[in-house]
Amino acid sequence: MSDTILKRTTLIVRDAEQQKNFYEQVFGWAVSYDAEMELSGGILPCGKPGDRVKLYMMEGADKEIGKIGIVEWLDPKLPDPGPAPHRLGIGDVVLVADVPDMKTLVAKVEAFPGARVYSAPADGTFPDPRGEGDIEYCSATLFDPEGFFYELYYRYNRPNPEQFLLRRTTCIGRDVDRTIDFFTNTLGLTKYQDSTMDIEGQLAAGKPGDTVRFAVCKAEHDYYGMAASLQFVKDPLDDPGEHSWNLGIGKAVFVAGTKDAATLYERVKESGVKVTKELFSRAVPRTGGQGETQMRSMGFHDPDGFVWEVNQREDGK
Repeated sequence: MSDTILKRTTLIVRDAEQQKNFYEQVFGWAVSYDAEMELSGGILPCGKPGDRVKLYMMEGADKEIGKIGIVEWLDPKLPDPGPAPHRLGIGDVVLVADVPDMKTLVAKVEAFPGARVYSAPADGTFPDPRGEGDIEYCSATLFDPEGFFYELYYRYNRPNPEQFLLRRTTCIGRDVDRTIDFFTNTLGLTKYQDSTMDIEGQLAAGKPGDTVRFAVCKAEHDYYGMAASLQFVKDPLDDPGEHSWNLGIGKAVFVAGTKDAATLYERVKESGVKVTKELFSRAVPRTGGQGETQMRSMGFHDPDGFVWEVNQREDGK
């Protein structure tokens, strides 16, 4: 199996500058890439070739993994779906992170225009997925200014990161088994955790008492850079059908790296998912316009319609 690593989750937004400021001022991240570019088209089933976009890449504790991309269509603008509903459903994502100081972070969220705390900090426990007893924690949830949802943890009896650390991106879908089969047998990830539980009021989906199942997959790290699938098994969420496959403002794109693009592309085709862009070669501008990076790239939907961009960089990074 090829070594596929989820490097970043890219968020499609109305206002890239505001979202960048949120990551800098609230989460303490830094810009690692800053460019305006013209889309060649194909990988993202959104917009059209020749569209002008603004792209920031935000970097936390790791320079390569667990990053966030922020992309705004500049010309022409994407259709605006209106105010964020502050509710989640099939086709949405949950960004799960650890924080160094819950009280300070929540205060910064409350002070940032457009952001809001959904559930206030509360204590709890859950079994360590590594089988090392129970983890005692404080958790809170929030919406950023663009309506993306975050689940935050501070652990009382485990080490905490020195800065905001994005651990995983969880996809809300229809069938955990189908998604995990794709993650493991096609993308080559490894299933790390598989749990079923009743939710309370922290998740902005369903209702308290609903039963969910979620499974987490990892690549080379077993603490961050992970992807997960979450399914409401009692009671199921309303299925929006093909609408959940539409890519635009408020949606996320998964950007991964691989060391063997040709082999991975063959497995993607064999899996039967929808390919948005066949394997091709391209040159991507480096930050500041200092040269280009050569890549082999592809684009595809996973079984629930989430869009993946996978790249093999010529320099091996």
